[in-house]
Amino acid sequence: MATVKEMLKEIYLMPELKLVEKKLEDTVSSPSPLMEELSGYMLKGGKRLRPLLVILSASFYPHSTLSVINTACAAELIHTASLVHDDIIDSSPKRRGRATLNSRFGCHMAVLAGDFLFARAFELLTRCGEYRILELMTQNISLMCEGEVEQARKAWDPCKTEQDYMEQVYKKTSFFISCCCRVGGLLSSMPPEQLENLSDYGLHLGYAYQMTDDILDFSATPITGKPVGSDLAQGNLNYPLLFLMGHPNYGAEIKKIIEEKDCRPETLKRVQKYVEDSGALQYTYLKAREQVSLAKKCLQHLPPSQSKPILYKLAEHMLTRQK
Repeated sequence: MATVKEMLKEIYLMPELKLVEKKLEDTVSSPSPLMEELSGYMLKGGKRLRPLLVILSASFYPHSTLSVINTACAAELIHTASLVHDDIIDSSPKRRGRATLNSRFGCHMAVLAGDFLFARAFELLTRCGEYRILELMTQNISLMCEGEVEQARKAWDPCKTEQDYMEQVYKKTSFFISCCCRVGGLLSSMPPEQLENLSDYGLHLGYAYQMTDDILDFSATPITGKPVGSDLAQGNLNYPLLFLMGHPNYGAEIKKIIEEKDCRPETLKRVQKYVEDSGALQYTYLKAREQVSLAKKCLQHLPPSQSKPILYKLAEHMLTRQK
């Protein structure tokens, strides 16, 4: 059996993903050279997880390849547009190891580029003629906005709970990943019960993805292209920090740091050491592994398919990914 690494290498050679890349290139073309440059700049280097899930989820039953590629492309455009806007909100200087759109071209241009990507995404979705898919994608954007607002409201809040965290992850990450699985199933007329299992797979995959992202936030080497501890520097209390707040040895000091909004470099370095020494990363990893296990159980209810082992491996990859 192929390893996760070998299978991922094969995945990104899939002809459908090559069609998505071509469609993305065509979709962001514009009579305005600057708009085309702005849009193309952000689309470089993405993992293409969301379009991949649309493609894999549609493959269980016969489907229209054109509709699947258009929808997969729209999912990537929506994701990229949301990242552009997130970077503006967070004043992030880097994304994927490169300068963000806002730091390179300014916030004014970045906002317009994000809006342009959203508009082009919905142009593609209207071509599918599938009302339920359009409804799901618009619901996803609404939830992402709600999640962002609630995360801002809970910034630097030492009373933030695990339930608050899970609700934010659902709105900002998990629902979208689940949505990509669901729309793929809808495009292939998957039976309702199987469609629910496929959607639940996406939900658990999304939770695992965010939890491993939280672990990477405290990695000794900033392999994600973000500074170590960047979540705390912005007042975003991720899963390891929630664990730390409840720790008998470190909880009181961490809550004080949060209340004082102390994000000095020396403080962030000290918090990173506490996270490593307290077992917070191991605990977060175990929680992510639980979500991966739940995701894989959902797949047991789906029919045989060439895509099924890939979906299993994608779930396992959440526990070993480096970016």
